[in-house]
Amino acid sequence: MSAHEYSLHFLVNELVRSSNVNLKGTNLAPEAILDYFNKNTNQQANTYTPAELSDAKRKLFSNSLSANEFVELYDSLKARHVRDLDSIIIILSHIVDNPEVIISSIMSDGDIRRRTVTPSSSTEFLSRPPWFNERLRLLWDFYPTPEKFEPDVAIGRLSVMEQEAIIVEDLLLCMLGIEGKFIKTPSLTDKQAQRSFHIDRSLDPTLRDLARRMVPLCSNHSLIVRFIEDRLQYKYGLINHALAGALREVVQRYYVFVSQLETQQQQSLLTLQTLWFHTEPVMEMMEVVANIVRILNKGNTIGRAVLDLLHEQTLKLSGHKQAYDICFFLAKSAYKPYLTMLETWIHNGLIDDPYGEFMVQENKDIIHHESSLEQEFNDKFWSRRYTLQRNNTPILFQSSSEMILNTGKYLNAIRESAFDYNDDMNMDMSTSILRIDKQLLMNNYKKLEYTIHEKDLDETLEEAYKYASEILLDLILNKYHLIERFQTLKHYFLIDKGDYIVQFMDSAEDELTKRARDIDENKIQSLLDVSFALTSDDPYKDDVRIKMFHYDLISMLERVINVESSMNINESMEIKLTGLESFSLDYDVKWPISLVINRNCLTRYQMLFRFLFYIKYIERLLCNVWRAHKNGGRRRRKGREKRNIITKPNGAAYLRHKMLHFVQNLLYYMSFEVIESHWHTFQNNLKKVTNIDELLKYHLLFLDNCLRDCMLTSVHLLRHIHKIMATCVMFANAMDNVDDDNDYDSLPGAVVASFNNNFTEQLRQLLDAISKEDGPVNGSSGGGQKHTLTNIIHR
Repeated sequence: MSAHEYSLHFLVNELVRSSNVNLKGTNLAPEAILDYFNKNTNQQANTYTPAELSDAKRKLFSNSLSANEFVELYDSLKARHVRDLDSIIIILSHIVDNPEVIISSIMSDGDIRRRTVTPSSSTEFLSRPPWFNERLRLLWDFYPTPEKFEPDVAIGRLSVMEQEAIIVEDLLLCMLGIEGKFIKTPSLTDKQAQRSFHIDRSLDPTLRDLARRMVPLCSNHSLIVRFIEDRLQYKYGLINHALAGALREVVQRYYVFVSQLETQQQQSLLTLQTLWFHTEPVMEMMEVVANIVRILNKGNTIGRAVLDLLHEQTLKLSGHKQAYDICFFLAKSAYKPYLTMLETWIHNGLIDDPYGEFMVQENKDIIHHESSLEQEFNDKFWSRRYTLQRNNTPILFQSSSEMILNTGKYLNAIRESAFDYNDDMNMDMSTSILRIDKQLLMNNYKKLEYTIHEKDLDETLEEAYKYASEILLDLILNKYHLIERFQTLKHYFLIDKGDYIVQFMDSAEDELTKRARDIDENKIQSLLDVSFALTSDDPYKDDVRIKMFHYDLISMLERVINVESSMNINESMEIKLTGLESFSLDYDVKWPISLVINRNCLTRYQMLFRFLFYIKYIERLLCNVWRAHKNGGRRRRKGREKRNIITKPNGAAYLRHKMLHFVQNLLYYMSFEVIESHWHTFQNNLKKVTNIDELLKYHLLFLDNCLRDCMLTSVHLLRHIHKIMATCVMFANAMDNVDDDNDYDSLPGAVVASFNNNFTEQLRQLLDAISKEDGPVNGSSGGGQKHTLTNIIHR
């Protein structure tokens, strides 16, 4: 398939999928529509008037089951000046107008199998025409005859030499599937049954015994012929078709052997003993083939099971050269279509599997435009678009199945990226595909051939895997600047530089202190953009958006832990939630960056940001209390001296200092001891990645380690910290409500003591909870470590 043909195929497939046009129950494959397009479109004059295009779009829109999706896709493709878009739209509108006429012109005898048998139609296949079962003499098998075995003349009345000549001729006929005069076979009730033969009882006993020895050859030939005819049906798949073709070659060689015997018989050189001498080695080979056929018939075997059986038989007979050669030939032939599918997958990233026999299955309902950043916590495209089918994986590829899956996934991701990335914005789709096809071309790759030794195939598979992983990794890291995007996430989500947060809180604090449902999100977004513009020159800052959640951080953690269960958010919680508790950031990610920065990862970034942002805000409140103490303390002391008022310190300054000390140390711990430490490890890991899966693993490991060490993986610990933060907020509000003319020490001592007792008790509970959960960390290289927050609390 050329680059232009591939781009047309993709274009037709996307338009048909998005429009979901109703063709009166007929499901046309993109190949069929493309053929009709090539036959009925003048490539030199494919311009259409605006009225024709408008009418064609109107027809597709009115007959579409997904009209909005169709309009969005069309506008997107039109904006990119996709080649042949208008011609395809016109053709599709013609098909909608006259589906019966168009379909009948598309479907030809030679193409009918390829266009009606698809992987999705795994239970419905074309059946043989009725005349096939009526014309039984088309088969190279015995024609059913009445149950009559008495010949007109008893062969026993003839001389022994005449009997021998007649029985030799009958045996040669039976070897070809034709009944003789004195050797008969009854009709079969089961097409998979072993055929039996009746030899005239009047035949000389010696001749009869010798003939009976050769009858199994005729029976095995009949069984093999019936198997060939049966397995050529569409429902048995390409592997059985290939096996049937190989068996047909074996039978053809067998016919050559019988014709040579017949030549000797016509020259009166073939006696029954000579016939037995020649047929004995052939009988052994046919028995080997017939045994394989019996096993396949017993389980009605298809696909991978056929390959495994042939492989096992080949290994089992490796000590018998002739039997090994014929088994190896059958296995090699049956493996050909499977290896062809495998080569297409590991070298092109495409699946050509009309019968669902390949080890990799494609879920076409999941495309990257829909699944990259949907409102769910898992990235579907990478994990579920292509899945490994263990029941379709032959023994020969069991150990390398994961590598095979990833190889094709890498190439497919590059192909998908061809429609989203252009160095030149004026480059059309076909040019982009051509560039990607040239990039994907692997020079001098070794073709896959069947072998009984698994390691002989590993070298070719590893070369393809290494080649594909290097291309995709280079594409994501260099052309899509993944490292720079990681820096953007760290700068804004992990707040490694707090300059924009200070600017943003100064301007948006009044708005964020409102209830979450009363906040103007457009205003918050504008204030955030201004903060970015004043404090940062990050090239990807425009991709950062605000995100207002309707549930708090604890509920978010519970939703992530119970991602598969549907949880209803308490409405009362949403009413009480403030903007500070619901505020977070989001990130606009395009394909193929969404493979790495998927919704799963973004959820982790958002949890870390919400935690850091809220602690930053509490630090801000306590710093304001400290500032008020510092600026107003001297004035208030002079006022007390003039009025001769003596007040005892109530401990408010000490409690404020203790709270501020804890919050600042908590921020220091999270920012430097956790995030910076794991970020440094992550950067070192990025330097040694060799494929996209390692990149995904290291990125997820970095986020999981940050969440774990920030205690965001434990709802129990997070509740304790949330209580401490709530106490700090209430204390700061109480200090803020003290009148400026009064001394902070005038706050009732009981109130301060209550805050102090609550804060101290909550710290103690947090320490106890951390001590209970401390232990070895899974996957750590140093034998395990403990939460270092214990040291902060002791400080």
